[in-house]
Amino acid sequence: MTLPKTIRMAGVPLKIVRRDLSEDGTYGHYSHSRKLIVVDKSLAPGVLRDTIRHEMMHAAFAFSGLSYCEHWEEEAVVRCMEEVFFPSWERFLKRFEAN
Repeated sequence: MTLPKTIRMAGVPLKIVRRDLSEDGTYGHYSHSRKLIVVDKSLAPGVLRDTIRHEMMHAAFAFSGLSYCEHWEEEAVVRCMEEVFFPSWERFLKRFEAN
């Protein structure tokens, strides 16, 4: 299994890196300004996949503008997931699970 170095979200490449996050006490984080997903280097494959999915959702919300809203409308969230998140997630899975 090989972790892709990048994934596209809303047409924008996001870099994916593994680092030691043990001091942070987190599995991962997303930086929208840096277009970067960081995941802990010690994660097992299943937890790694789930953590990347979680951080990709943060990215989808940032790209769609939802992360900047005080209140979310249900239809806006559903459309974000359908049009922004799931296309990127499906591409990621093909590359992640191919190895």
